[in-house]
Amino acid sequence: MYQAEANGAFFLTDNPIDRYTIGDRTPGLIYGEDGSLEIVIPRSDPGGVQTANWLPAPASGPFLILLRAYMPDAAMTGQIYTPPAIAQS
Repeated sequence: MYQAEANGAFFLTDNPIDRYTIGDRTPGLIYGEDGSLEIVIPRSDPGGVQTANWLPAPASGPFLILLRAYMPDAAMTGQIYTPPAIAQS
C-alpha cells in the first residue's frame, strides 16, 4: 500500500497496525472455507473479523495498490493470469 505524495512519488503509508503488505507469511489472516482470502482496504479499522484481513489505506488522498509476485508460475510469466478485481462495497 503506497500513499501518493504531491510530487508524484509513492511511499509506504503509516497506519495504526504497522501493516504495509499482505502476503503468504502475514500472521492472523482469516481464509474462507474454500481457501479464498478477502483483503479489505478501508481507510479506518473495519472492525470485527475483517480487521484480521485489513490492509490500511492512507487516512486521506490517493493511493496505489501493487501486486508483487516472487517466483511467479507460468500463468503469470505468460501473462495468462488475471488477478481478482478490486470491488468496492
